Amino acid sequence: MSIINKPKILVTIINIFLLSSLLTGCIGSSTDEAQIMQIAKNIEKAIEKKEVGLFMENISYDYSDTNGGTYDNHINNLPEELFLKIEQAEDLLDPLSFFKIEVKVTIPESDLVLTDIYASGKMEINISLKACLLWYLCKIIYNEKIEYNVDFQKEDDDWKIISMEEM
Repeated sequence: MSIINKPKILVTIINIFLLSSLLTGCIGSSTDEAQIMQIAKNIEKAIEKKEVGLFMENISYDYSDTNGGTYDNHINNLPEELFLKIEQAEDLLDPLSFFKIEVKVTIPESDLVLTDIYASGKMEINISLKACLLWYLCKIIYNEKIEYNVDFQKEDDDWKIISMEEM
């Protein structure tokens, strides 16, 4: 091996090391945001499955809001009310019909303000009734959008919702 190739190999190894360090740092810095975004996915799954326990796993035991909602009263029965809306819509649908209900929960990153142990942002819950042809070509015929101002708190290594106020 020539002397000229040794510095090129050394520079290449150093560049690979630096690049991998930078990528690892970028991934680690977004961990909090990713955990908060996961809360939206968890709540969406809980609404689809109609499971109060799964919904409440994302709520802090210290939850309180101006409407008297607490962890113990299930945020004034919020999950149950959402489940009831979906069940009522499902009762109107024929199981073989070309209608389907879709639930989408999002926390827009653009509205998220994050500090060390607190965060605040918005959460949107969209409940849509779609008419579908062959389950592919769908048109929304009814859409209900519920928006909340949400406060999060980091408890140990997990983020939880500490307060939600409907907008």
